[in-house]
Amino acid sequence: MPAAPTRPFRILLAVLAAVALLFSGAAAATPASATASSLDGAWACTVPTGYVYDQVQMNRSCSGGGSWSSPQYHLVTPYDGLTACVSAPGFVYDSISWGSACSQISGVQSNAFHLRKPYDGLVACDGPRDFTYDYLVWGLACSTVQGVQSNAFHLRKPVSGMWACDVPTGFTYTATTQNYDCSTYRGATSTKFLLAG
Repeated sequence: MPAAPTRPFRILLAVLAAVALLFSGAAAATPASATASSLDGAWACTVPTGYVYDQVQMNRSCSGGGSWSSPQYHLVTPYDGLTACVSAPGFVYDSISWGSACSQISGVQSNAFHLRKPYDGLVACDGPRDFTYDYLVWGLACSTVQGVQSNAFHLRKPVSGMWACDVPTGFTYTATTQNYDCSTYRGATSTKFLLAG
């Protein structure tokens, strides 16, 4: 039985090979965010579904070999608190900032959006379909024109018996009132609705 003495030798070789792989880094674990299927941090010519971009650079990489510059986007999976150049499905934004990161014109500032997952009571620049709002807030946070105030919405999950500035899908109203809560023009009254549904 000459095979018996070679078995320990083969096991020893296998252990040595495993140790060599471990120390070489070839068998190191890869974090989930760095897997080949993730595009986070990649520069791309288009923005695939499920991603937003937080920077734009103008170059010839995406112009098909042409002599003109076209945008290339720095891809990011959207998350609560991200400042991105565009909004994303399932998110709202609660402020707009200005800078050159999202601009496609050299030397011109563009706006970026602070993304938030919507929740009852959030003051946001826009609102998803499954929310309503019960008053407006005036300020600079949501302005698309630097230095000019605009309004933001106090988001609410609609329920029967709530006074709201609009009537969301699936609801009706049983009464109205006139006040300043929902007015998009300062000093002018607007209608508020008592929701039922």
